[in-house]
Amino acid sequence: MLTSCSAFWLRANLFCFAEGNFGMRLQFFIFLALMIPQAVHAGDNSLAVSTKSQVDEMGGVTVFLTLKNTGSRPLFEIHPMFHFHHTNSMMAMIPKLEPGKTVILENNEHPPVVRVGRYPLVVMVHYKNHMEQSVPFTALHTDSFYYREPVISAIEGKVESVVESRGSFLKVLLQNNSSAFKNVRMMLLLPPGVIAEKFKGMMGFTLQAGESKYFEVPVQRTSESRDGSYTVHLMFEYGEKLKHYTGDIRGKIQFGSVLDSATLGLHAAVIAVMSLGLYLVYRRKWKRAINT
Repeated sequence: MLTSCSAFWLRANLFCFAEGNFGMRLQFFIFLALMIPQAVHAGDNSLAVSTKSQVDEMGGVTVFLTLKNTGSRPLFEIHPMFHFHHTNSMMAMIPKLEPGKTVILENNEHPPVVRVGRYPLVVMVHYKNHMEQSVPFTALHTDSFYYREPVISAIEGKVESVVESRGSFLKVLLQNNSSAFKNVRMMLLLPPGVIAEKFKGMMGFTLQAGESKYFEVPVQRTSESRDGSYTVHLMFEYGEKLKHYTGDIRGKIQFGSVLDSATLGLHAAVIAVMSLGLYLVYRRKWKRAINT
């Protein structure tokens, strides 16, 4: 969807285009070439995922998962999976979800929590845009909930990526901002089709008071990976003074061109229209010059 600023600029260019200003005509075609593919590309993620959690006094956890089809066509074989605190929970597959429709699922299979504090919640949903699609799309959603006290983690950090032909890797930096050491356990959540052979499952180390730690994680693409920009999650947790803490450090990794093949094709079509428009403008000016 175009922003209000872009829409205003579009209306201004339409006016100048109608008035015959050649320079503004050129800007108008360039505007179409840049803005239309962005609007199309922004509509790729058609499944919205959200969660709401409730924890009772005994530590029992109930999670409500909301799935909404925000696209213009049906979604098929929607299969959610929860990754709870050291356990997984598969839910029944939803055969079809019509455009604009919402479904709410309830899950109470999270093990009862004992320690006061905050706990991680990860949902991975596979779905298809059409029944013949061989490799499903994956929507990844992260969240957290707390038991009795909404504690805040003292660990911060960042995740950056480097993608090269000879090898890609993630650059991870963690910082302990407290005056006490932390025994940190980590889990790396990667996009579909990307694997990290040296970072599987849970990994951990000790961060001393005020210490920062930097490390790199090599990643590889598989045959099922798609070009595009993906979010990478580094989930971490630790315990301190009978309380549980968790956090989610996010980064981005880009594979292939920023534009996918469909967007590139639309770019080519817009450029062809732009070329035709420029040709017609020059032809009209040339005829006027001859007639005068």
